[in-house]
Amino acid sequence: MKTKHVTGHDPVGTDAHASLIERRVRRIVNARSVTIGLAVTFIGLAVIGAILMRIADPHNFPSVGLAVWWALQTVTTVGYGDVVPTTVSGRILGGIEMVIGVAFIAFVTAGVTSTIVQRGQVETEEADQLRDEHNTKTILDALAQTQNTITELGERLNDIEAKLTD
Repeated sequence: MKTKHVTGHDPVGTDAHASLIERRVRRIVNARSVTIGLAVTFIGLAVIGAILMRIADPHNFPSVGLAVWWALQTVTTVGYGDVVPTTVSGRILGGIEMVIGVAFIAFVTAGVTSTIVQRGQVETEEADQLRDEHNTKTILDALAQTQNTITELGERLNDIEAKLTD
């Protein structure tokens, strides 16, 4: 959204400032959405694993609460070892839960790393562009100064020629 002065012109930098704010807001919203999505997925994996473990090894997991506790430990790769499956099907399910947990953590780590690298590249490109714009402005200023000097020298030469011809 642009704000206008009484003269009808945009104030200097308003668009750039609004764009910066919009980009920051989008980053925060995206980060929160991703974080919430990952947390819900993680909890979903744990609950599914807990329900399956309760069915596969009811002796060691007499309640869904205990199975959820085990599944959260397993999927997050904490693994306190206070509750463990003892049946073959329970151990297979535990192994699957561990592999999913490790893969999920690796996926999240790769995603975060990729995002950080991309942001760094964007910031580097923006800095390069600003530097290039600054260098271009500096060169143009130097050219303008040189042109002014040449113009002044031409005027002085004209004055000298005029005096010599008199």
